Amino acid sequence: MKLHYLANLGRVALTVFLFLGASAWSQPGAANPPRGPWAWGISGGALHQFDANFKDGEGDFNVSRAFIQPSLGYAWDRRTSVSLSLGVGDTSYDFSPEARVGGTRPWGDIRDYRVSLPVRFSPDERADVILIPSWRSYSESGASVDDGSTEGLLAAAGWKFSDRLTLGPGFGWFSELGGGNNVFPLLLIDWKITDQISLHTGKGMAASQGPGLTLDYKLTDKFRLGLTARYEKTRFALDDDGHSADGIGQDKSLPLLLSVTYTPWPMTTVSALLGAEFAGSLRKEDSRGSVVAKSDFDTAPVVGLVFSSRF
Repeated sequence: MKLHYLANLGRVALTVFLFLGASAWSQPGAANPPRGPWAWGISGGALHQFDANFKDGEGDFNVSRAFIQPSLGYAWDRRTSVSLSLGVGDTSYDFSPEARVGGTRPWGDIRDYRVSLPVRFSPDERADVILIPSWRSYSESGASVDDGSTEGLLAAAGWKFSDRLTLGPGFGWFSELGGGNNVFPLLLIDWKITDQISLHTGKGMAASQGPGLTLDYKLTDKFRLGLTARYEKTRFALDDDGHSADGIGQDKSLPLLLSVTYTPWPMTTVSALLGAEFAGSLRKEDSRGSVVAKSDFDTAPVVGLVFSSRF
């Protein structure tokens, strides 16, 4: 358990190191030339869920997540752009020896890879459209990348009602491991309620599949407070060794997170997160998506650090 915890701390330290390096590179100086149409970016983070007890059985578990995502984009103008993002991450589950998911052996570490192509354009002076097709793979160590492969699309259109309010509908669609589709509605919102308070569509760790909203309070030009509520669901292919053939795992919860965000210079942010995951459950399915085991878990505290920088 101690070695595992030290490994998690190492992942967090590596993430912070990468962010500081990218930020130092991207910090603008007085002699820097004007920016061209090409833009590089890097984002990432680390999140730790502390021990959570199972409600319907013995044992507990904690989770450490880390990811890094570089990107390259081209902008024709301020409202028309396309970019390519490549992401890689790791989710490390640490189950106590007696822990079971619905009476079955839990899984190990989960690897994830993703490619996305965000496209933004404006068909009208007041309208903005965003399309994000993507490919993802979530699989347990020992399972193949193909076993955890899915594809999807996030799409939304916003209408600028005023200088303070942009609002519009959207949807998310992702193919599901085990067959079927995951379709959910989205709300694209950017509402400057006052000069200090704003409400906008929230982002998840590594472009998660669930919708969310964030309420921000601007403390200064460089600091702001935030409150984010989301729906999170991650599905992944299980290693055949010790599991049912072509098995599928799922981790679902409702995170509520407080954040403190620091903006040292334009287009660079780092946020410290503190909150909890509610209504959490883990489950295992067979290759057809039929549930074979499920365990709900208690509310779990969460801490994290995420960053984003473009240059």
